[in-house]
Amino acid sequence: MKTIKVKEFEVPVGAMGDVAGIISDNDLENTITGVDEDGEFVYVEVRYEKGAEEEQEAIHEIQDIIDNYDDEDEEEEEKEG
Repeated sequence: MKTIKVKEFEVPVGAMGDVAGIISDNDLENTITGVDEDGEFVYVEVRYEKGAEEEQEAIHEIQDIIDNYDDEDEEEEEKEG
């Protein structure tokens, strides 16, 4: 029996291309569920099979892209400030 998990990501618009590439490359089922009020983030739900190693790696890769994008964004704000 397959166990399907759903993970929702808050993806910065600037990172959406990279995230979409991972989703596409790994044939992950997904849904864009909305955007924030300021249009800075896209909310994406990704469904993956629990125990499917490749899919879980893709989920971690997406999270890493988001985390790294946030870190770069904070560094830019500090330089400008």
